Amino acid sequence: MENITLTEDLIVSAEKRAAGQPYPYLVKNLKALGIDNYIVKVSTHKRTYNATNGEKLIIAGDMPEYECAETFELEAVKAAVKRTQDGLTDYPTFLREIGDAGIHTYVADITGMKVIYQGPNSEYEYEEVIPAI
Repeated sequence: MENITLTEDLIVSAEKRAAGQPYPYLVKNLKALGIDNYIVKVSTHKRTYNATNGEKLIIAGDMPEYECAETFELEAVKAAVKRTQDGLTDYPTFLREIGDAGIHTYVADITGMKVIYQGPNSEYEYEEVIPAI
């Protein structure tokens, strides 16, 4: 794989190619760019992308900041994830729902093919496998 310099335009391009398709298509596009994982701060949508070559790209939040709940509600997290997987909610609504359920960050581990939803401290988290396509 050639060494690609990460830019916000590359990420946006990968998102556009996956638009309207299930989440695993975005993961496939990001993997092709050499992304190992990315971390999303739920309250602002700030994203930190980490590449397999050690590069890091931080994209500033682009949503109005709000305060995530301090109480972790596992069943509400699972329900929000299921609704977005089923195409019943848009991404901003999904972020608000998981934030209301006590999720403060999530990590998309592209190499490990899983998403780890993290509550207000490290003892509360929920993990979902990213299906292969």
